[in-house]
Amino acid sequence: MRPVDFSLRQLRVFRALARAEHFGRAAELLHLSQPTISADIRSLERALRLQLFVRSRAGTALTNEGAVLLPLAERILTDAGELAEQAERLGQSSHTVRLAATPSLINHLVPALLQKLDQQSARVQVEVVEVSTGDLERTLAAGEADIGVGHFVQRSGHTRQARIAWDEVCVLTAHGDLDPTAPADLTTLADRRLLIWPRRQHDDYFDHLVQACRERGLDPEIFESAGAISGAQSYRLRNGTAFSLVPFDFAREASATMSYAPLDPPLFIPLQAIWRLPVANGVGGVVSTLRDVRRGQAAPRSGRSAKR
Repeated sequence: MRPVDFSLRQLRVFRALARAEHFGRAAELLHLSQPTISADIRSLERALRLQLFVRSRAGTALTNEGAVLLPLAERILTDAGELAEQAERLGQSSHTVRLAATPSLINHLVPALLQKLDQQSARVQVEVVEVSTGDLERTLAAGEADIGVGHFVQRSGHTRQARIAWDEVCVLTAHGDLDPTAPADLTTLADRRLLIWPRRQHDDYFDHLVQACRERGLDPEIFESAGAISGAQSYRLRNGTAFSLVPFDFAREASATMSYAPLDPPLFIPLQAIWRLPVANGVGGVVSTLRDVRRGQAAPRSGRSAKR
């Protein structure tokens, strides 16, 4: 079967001319010029390889072939109108997207995302689900969220992911011990333990941070905290018996009882979005807005360029 190329406008002209039986009246009905009506009919007849009308001084009449095709053309135009109406309804409807986020992102990135969506008057409502580090993938697999955002995200056969940005990592410990404008020397923290989540929660992320310490001259004693480091064990940071390595956004939102500083050399970790398949309505807009938010946020405090 050969392909046939015609437009909806040509079908509208075909229908109007069949009803009016006069090129001038068809042009008036469609608010088009008569030459346009004539050109569209000629193009449609060439595409179909059929003569649709018989022209005479008495007027314009459908051929037998045109009479057979007219109901089909009207059906196509009806379906096209319903498609346009449905698309408009979908465009006006609001979608709820469940967003899972890890503790280091809840206090800065997620509020910035929600604010941006509000400013855009987006038709997406975001329901935030806070999860532990390393728990994004399980939350999506269980159907408890549509999209997640975190670090060192692992993709599966039922999800897709995209890198949003590279986040700078800072040292976080007691107030007054670090200067946020100067890189920290980790060897000066040798008397403190590294407060971090249990390795089983997220082994890749855990190993990456521990190795970063070793590369900077410190083989830290580990203190594993089952909860978030901002939780019950955070007193160890405040009293100076422990330190943590956290994203810059998390560090700058930390309590005034703590201080932070960048590393030398700087350390960056991937910030990623991960979403379930099939893709829920609104997810694409959330991913796009996450990128916009991160592009608009302040540069890393270290003043050096993030990893590309």
